[in-house]
Amino acid sequence: MKKVLLFPITFCLTLLLAAFRPYAEVELIKKRVLSERVEILIPKGFEVMSEQQMDFNYARAQSRPSVIYTNSKEASLAFTYTDNTADQDMIDIYANNFYKTYSKQFKEAKWFGNGVKEISGRKVGYLELMKPELGHEVYQLIFFTDVEGKLLMCTFTCADRQKPEWETVAKQIMSSVKTNE
Repeated sequence: MKKVLLFPITFCLTLLLAAFRPYAEVELIKKRVLSERVEILIPKGFEVMSEQQMDFNYARAQSRPSVIYTNSKEASLAFTYTDNTADQDMIDIYANNFYKTYSKQFKEAKWFGNGVKEISGRKVGYLELMKPELGHEVYQLIFFTDVEGKLLMCTFTCADRQKPEWETVAKQIMSSVKTNE
């Protein structure tokens, strides 16, 4: 009789505890990207987007990321290794210029932060915002640093409704970036 009563009580308590835990934790795994130039944490289950899908998604874009990791369109992490000259002294300048450009381009964006942080002994600039895109809002954490004399831009993107689930993960990803310099 005690076992019969214990199961429903235990089951109800488990459900209650699960209800108060907003989202399951996302497991991050270490990856080397851009020909081993960069080490970064990426959510387990994220796969490299196919060339065909990248062509479709960026058909009208001026530039296309070098590589994109995604989990079936729910969230993505794009890496763009640009031709722009960059070094550690230029990261503050890039951060200011990107903020001005994004502020002008996306006047209705909601800003959560911007600036420069030191990560793994290197300057990393960042922009964190919610902006309109294709008729809905998207959360973006854009972070950038120099790699071998060029600017590397990383962009984590997810739908606005998924921000509570992914915001902390995006910041963990940014905090894990290491270059081979």
